[in-house]
Amino acid sequence: MISEPLTRHLLLFVCVATAILFLNTQTRAQDKDFNAYPEPVAKYLHRIYAAEHRQYAFREDYPGGIEAWRSDARPVLCGLLGLDKIAATVGQHKPRVELHETEDLGDCTRQQGTIETEPDVRIPFWLLKPKGDGPWPLGVFPHGHDSVGHDTSAGVYANETLRKRGIEEDRDVAVQAAKRGFLAIAPAVRGLSTDGVPDLHDRHGRRSCRSQLMHCLLAGRTAIGERVWDMQRVLDWAVALPEVDSKHVLMMGNSGGGMVTIYTAACEPRITIAVPSCSFAPLTSEAGYIFHCDCNMVPGLFRFGDLSDVAGLTVPRHLLAVSGHGDALHSDAAIEQAAGRVRTIYRAAGCPDRFDHRWGNDGHRFYKDLMWPFILEAMEGSR
Repeated sequence: MISEPLTRHLLLFVCVATAILFLNTQTRAQDKDFNAYPEPVAKYLHRIYAAEHRQYAFREDYPGGIEAWRSDARPVLCGLLGLDKIAATVGQHKPRVELHETEDLGDCTRQQGTIETEPDVRIPFWLLKPKGDGPWPLGVFPHGHDSVGHDTSAGVYANETLRKRGIEEDRDVAVQAAKRGFLAIAPAVRGLSTDGVPDLHDRHGRRSCRSQLMHCLLAGRTAIGERVWDMQRVLDWAVALPEVDSKHVLMMGNSGGGMVTIYTAACEPRITIAVPSCSFAPLTSEAGYIFHCDCNMVPGLFRFGDLSDVAGLTVPRHLLAVSGHGDALHSDAAIEQAAGRVRTIYRAAGCPDRFDHRWGNDGHRFYKDLMWPFILEAMEGSR
């Protein structure tokens, strides 16, 4: 039997080791140099990414003001995403929804379904409803790089390890929403889950998201454009449900799901509250390091503006960007710079209180204690 003093020493050792590991992880994230290109490369990237080429980057002296900027910029962005090309290939296709048996979770119900957003493309989703008659506000929760991300959002876990992580990192966002009185939809995200073009023979680095992107580019589409298209078709179906209050439509996602949220809110005025988590950063560092996954890339976007200009198209609707200190994928300073640009856009529109940027302290994850107060306050203010 292990003695009590030895047990205490072992526990102390584990605690200290865990703290050191956490601090080292935070330090690595903070110390990562996102500008460490050789000088000739840095000069080349600076030249081709030069800010003066960004035609729709918001500026306070934009001709016609912010309304003209929004009217001019949104259709250009939709074109860059390839939404018009998707629409052309879809033709007269009408999305079809299939729903399966309903499961009673106590304070809400959960139902699995699929939606065919274009011919031969079926997107699985979970539908969670509060008890009662409604109408309820709508919440749509796209996930990031995770083959079971939509399951996790809906509180469906294959094992105890996934369940524990999902709860600890606030990943069960659709469940959280249903408990707060939302009709919640957790859709699979094309190319980020199993629902995309698989990387046949590992041609694209064993990354299904990159495989999806490459096939999209050949057709004049983008992977993020397809994801926006899918979310729009989900909205078409959901807002027509009699139990949905379409005056309140939330979209919230973390990481790749946050990117889906940013782009969908920019293109889709039906979204009234957008909450991207751990995804809100410029496209590149000062020297040109690309912060986001390949599958989020939009050809020619730097001839349009930066990601802050995309996010700014949500104005005057409510937008909360949440970031995590210690997130090794992004630079804190670059994130703050992007937040400052979006604040400028919201000030120019006369609604600075409708944008906020908040920091969590545990890296790349959801932060429900930062998100839900903003969401509920935004809804209360617009009743």
